Amino acid sequence: MTSERSDAQLREIIRTQTEIVASDLDAKAIMQLIAERAQQLTRSSSGVIELAEGEEMVYAVTTGEATPYLGTSLKRATSLSGLCVSEGRVLRSDDTGDDPRVDAAACRRVNAASMICVPLAHQGETVGVLKVYSPQAHHFDDGDVETLELLSELIAAHLSHANLYEAESRESRQDALTGLANRRAFEERLPVELARFSRSGRPLSLVLIDLDGFKGVNDRLGHPAGDEVLRQVAALLQDSRMADDCFRIGGDEFAILMPGTSPEEAEIAARRLADAVRGAEVGAGEIGASFGIAGSEDIDGEALVAAADRALLAAKDRLYSRG
Repeated sequence: MTSERSDAQLREIIRTQTEIVASDLDAKAIMQLIAERAQQLTRSSSGVIELAEGEEMVYAVTTGEATPYLGTSLKRATSLSGLCVSEGRVLRSDDTGDDPRVDAAACRRVNAASMICVPLAHQGETVGVLKVYSPQAHHFDDGDVETLELLSELIAAHLSHANLYEAESRESRQDALTGLANRRAFEERLPVELARFSRSGRPLSLVLIDLDGFKGVNDRLGHPAGDEVLRQVAALLQDSRMADDCFRIGGDEFAILMPGTSPEEAEIAARRLADAVRGAEVGAGEIGASFGIAGSEDIDGEALVAAADRALLAAKDRLYSRG
């Protein structure tokens, strides 16, 4: 690497450090910024931050050509990033097509002919990797490795107390009353599922549910009775095949993400759930459930939620007009 290029990269890293210090970026935004700078400074096609979760490495942050792969999981045992975590040292593959340490098929899918993985440490433990890759073999040099090492140190310095590096805090993503995942978990999960939809083309449906008669139970019997209603509905959701995809997003509102499910199929499932609420005589039989459904058609998360919300409001209007 030329001295001129080395100096330019160092200046950019210092600028990144200054930008982080001077800003009010949260942990996720810092990760995104550093992944973008890693891609830029190594002239690569993609920047990725992978976090170790059990036996898998998960794409937690993506940039460039890797953007559609947000949420992708790789087996730790057969990936260079997993080996990087296990060994706690920088690993570089100059030609993934001829490297027994990598999953060659996975590399071809993401167009990664060469790559560098740098370990990310938190409290003395390697918890993930900062990775860049290129569609060209032998793209990277020793200077690129040094650049990534400096950026990984930036992450450690600024995120040493951030929950993003911890095993995901269940409490911070769980609704204390019902035990379901909460709005924060929903907002984190939605872009991951949309990225998968964009990548695979498999349908994705969103169901928003609002309880009918909930205000009346609260007003007549008090909030403890209302809380019990919410717990009973949550139990019905947890007993369903959709348990891992259910969220309490506020008040008596729930959301269900249904990957691989068309809006028509989602409506069948939602009707069954509404019938189950009635059949269980929740709130002494006074509680029902209205729902709105939207399917992803290359729209963003905000638009998907808005479409489901409009459908829910229309369902409520029909209910009140009958009443």
